[in-house]
Amino acid sequence: MLNQATEIKEFILKNVETHSSDIASLTMKKFNVTRTTVHRHINALCASGQLFKEGSTNNMVYFLKSSLITHRKYKISPGLSESDIWTKDFDKTVSKLPENVLHICYYGFTEIFNNAVDHSLGTIIEVASSVQNNTLTYTICDNGIGIFKKLKEAFNYADERDSILQLSKGKLTTDKTRHSGEGIFFTSRAFDSFSILSDGLAYSRDNLREDWFIEHKDSKVQLGTIVKMSIDLDSKTLLRNIFEKFQNPETLAFDRTQIVVLLSLSKEDHFVSRSQAKRVLVGVEKFNHVILDFKGVKAVGQAFVDEVYRVFKSRYPEIEITEDNAHSDIEFMIKRGKATAQSW
Repeated sequence: MLNQATEIKEFILKNVETHSSDIASLTMKKFNVTRTTVHRHINALCASGQLFKEGSTNNMVYFLKSSLITHRKYKISPGLSESDIWTKDFDKTVSKLPENVLHICYYGFTEIFNNAVDHSLGTIIEVASSVQNNTLTYTICDNGIGIFKKLKEAFNYADERDSILQLSKGKLTTDKTRHSGEGIFFTSRAFDSFSILSDGLAYSRDNLREDWFIEHKDSKVQLGTIVKMSIDLDSKTLLRNIFEKFQNPETLAFDRTQIVVLLSLSKEDHFVSRSQAKRVLVGVEKFNHVILDFKGVKAVGQAFVDEVYRVFKSRYPEIEITEDNAHSDIEFMIKRGKATAQSW
């Protein structure tokens, strides 16, 4: 026979989905116990990870961990709609989350799902949502050609790593008539962490630590593209703030980008060279403001600086170029290069 503590916990788990905001009052009446007793059991369920809670003390709602765990498979066919899939299979599972988290989840899910439908050349999309340590993760997989390979072939890049560099800038798409090239750029910055795995190469961003990295994976066990997006259920990130960081304050257009210079480093490069500068600058004429992020770069060569601040600027004088995370040696080389350019 169950003791009362076990009965109370089982009652809470059974009824919390339909009584997410008044489960405490309902349980008090059912078992004729105090609110303190009920909250002790609710807190125990939250501590064990079976329940999650959101909201203020006077407006608290509870929901099951299992409600955030979903796995679905879809056949890619004409008319497959990312918004319909979200509404049918995923919207209800996150409806109790804070509005800012819900907005990010909807935006990222629909952007990445739509990319798989329109660009993957695959036949199947698999989607899974999971939660661990208060972090919600979406995984969207397709069995298509692979995003890095497709970009490499479409734009004649030297290798798949070059695809990552160009993709990270934004405004890159193989179908300009239907896509703006903004989806991955903003999704990768809105979630706490974001990664793309394709053809044995993984590009990941950790936005909590403001870091990125590229890893080589075993390509024998992975076809197509896998995208993972994770966000803390208590995240304070606002999607609007992410957009505002890269838009023109007057026109609201997406007119600025941030480029991780180290992504331009190829296998044979030991310093930042003219060829790297050219890879960094591919496609940036589409922006009015370019931020070069030198995090992890130990030194830049005179040729790199000359290519950026004299050759490129002479062709596109209206484009503003600024720097971020540049240490003193790099700052010196850039100042020297700018002074040289002005003397021409």
